[in-house]
Amino acid sequence: MVLLISTVNHCPPSRRTVRNRYPISQTPNTQIENVKTYPPNNRSRYQWWNGLRACSALLVCRRRELVFEHRACFQRVLWNLTIGMTTALIMAVSVPVVAATTLNMWVRSDGEELTRKIVDAWNTGHDNKIELTVIPSPQMVTKFATAAAAGDVPDILSIDLIFMPDFMKAGFMTDITDKMKDDPNIGRVSPSHIKLATYKERLYGVPGTPDVSVLLWNKDLFRKAGLDPEKGPATMQEVYEDAKKIRALGSDIYGYYIAGNCGGCNIFTVAPMMWATGAHVVPTSADDDPLRDGDIKGVLKILHQMWAEGLMPEAVRGAGPSEFHSAFYPGKLGMFAHGNFQIGLIKNKAPNLDFGITFIPGLREGEVSSFAGGDVISIPKGSKHADDAVAFLKWVMTDEPQVEVYAKGNFLPSRTDLVNNKYFKDNPKLIKAAGAVAIAETPWTFHFNDMVNDASSPWLKMIQRSVFDGQIDDAITRRRNGCTTSSAKNKLGDWR
Repeated sequence: MVLLISTVNHCPPSRRTVRNRYPISQTPNTQIENVKTYPPNNRSRYQWWNGLRACSALLVCRRRELVFEHRACFQRVLWNLTIGMTTALIMAVSVPVVAATTLNMWVRSDGEELTRKIVDAWNTGHDNKIELTVIPSPQMVTKFATAAAAGDVPDILSIDLIFMPDFMKAGFMTDITDKMKDDPNIGRVSPSHIKLATYKERLYGVPGTPDVSVLLWNKDLFRKAGLDPEKGPATMQEVYEDAKKIRALGSDIYGYYIAGNCGGCNIFTVAPMMWATGAHVVPTSADDDPLRDGDIKGVLKILHQMWAEGLMPEAVRGAGPSEFHSAFYPGKLGMFAHGNFQIGLIKNKAPNLDFGITFIPGLREGEVSSFAGGDVISIPKGSKHADDAVAFLKWVMTDEPQVEVYAKGNFLPSRTDLVNNKYFKDNPKLIKAAGAVAIAETPWTFHFNDMVNDASSPWLKMIQRSVFDGQIDDAITRRRNGCTTSSAKNKLGDWR
């Protein structure tokens, strides 16, 4: 604060001003000059002495007046300074100081790379800072459930969207419906993430780190097999026919690949083939029948046919996530469905591999779908800085981070209207993958691990029995019964 203290009219007038108070002939200086200029000679000593005394008396009096005025001026200045400093102190005490806030955010390790970039960008441009804590992905669900039960939660949570229904139902998440209802970007982001973050028509989160499943094909093998390397298969029947031609290239060359011992891998890549035909795969309640509608049998028949004819390697039967992720890198596999993140992985693991990306097809041309994975960013119930956390959630959906963090780093924006951004314009693979965000689906259900991810889940057993054993009808029946029997309902709890 700058204090402007006026001293106008508080100090004594100048010497010229003093002189002008008197007639010229009576000013002290004039009298002194008269005495010095006209010393006594023949003039009367009495007259000279009287003039000298009068002048001296006037000088002494004026000196006292000036000293008094200077002292008064100093006192006034000191008084004004004291008043100013006192006022400043009062204002400093009465005006509250707004301190920056530090929010704690948890993210599972699978989403660390992008989330850390997002947080760094936020911290660079905002007074409130976010401190990121990375939780190993397999531990996230248990760790957060324990923290929520104890009331010791982070301010912000980035969690696999598939687990949102369970945590919303348990009351562990903060309702942000009213905070977000007027946000213009809420209707532009991944619909699957919004769907999975909604419970009883109330919103509890926004898209964080979107992933989608796509179909990849090896352009070099397509060329050698006489296929158009720039055109991926448009139907599952074409997948089968292309795989057959590629398999003929050599004993160690295979047409297609699935992870036969991974329930999560198959919900990510096989379920979209079924969704594309209009199928309903996973139940949303205890009264909802799974594996109905569409042409689920038609998809499973083609997958079994490729297995039975040796178009898949024998190893797929026991393949888990690690084998599945790396199957494409050696360059001896024609096609497989996987995540958009393979674009960056292939660039690092197999930089010379020429490949294409397209949507996962159904049985008829024009039928396409995808699985929307990744994280939802939410605010746990009990967050100490919920309002500040809302500001972060809103900012994440704006153009700046979506383009300058997501797209610039070759990550898919969660905004479906930003597919054709300046960083993707020269990369058709990223544009295609980003386009899948708008068509992708995610099953909204409770206890997803029990039904899908678990090694003994009904979903995985159905895939194995259908693809490897060819018992498609029986497998579908068993899968339905596995989700709708009373024992399963008791295990999975109240679905409504």
